[in-house]
Amino acid sequence: MDADRETTIESLRAMLADSVMLKSDPNEIGPETPLFGPGGPELDSLDALQIIIAVEKKFGIRIGDQSAAREALQSLEVLRGWIVRKMAEAD
Repeated sequence: MDADRETTIESLRAMLADSVMLKSDPNEIGPETPLFGPGGPELDSLDALQIIIAVEKKFGIRIGDQSAAREALQSLEVLRGWIVRKMAEAD
C-alpha cells in the first residue's frame, strides 16, 4: 500500500468522522486544527481510544503507548506524518 496516497487529510478526516461522535462539521477540522484541547473538535480520552483503534485497524500499525498517542494525535497533519513514517519504518 502506498502510505502517502492512502493517508490524505481527507481520508483521515473521514476516518475521524466515522470513529467518534463529532459535535461539529468534520470539514471544519483543518490539517493543523488541534484534535484535543482549546480550538479543537472537543474530543476526549474515549475519542482518542476510538481513533487509535481506527488507525491500527486501517493501517496495521500500533500506537503502542500514551506517549506515542500524544505525539500522533496532535492534529490531522501530525497524524498523517506519523502514519507515513511508521509505515515506511515497517517496510
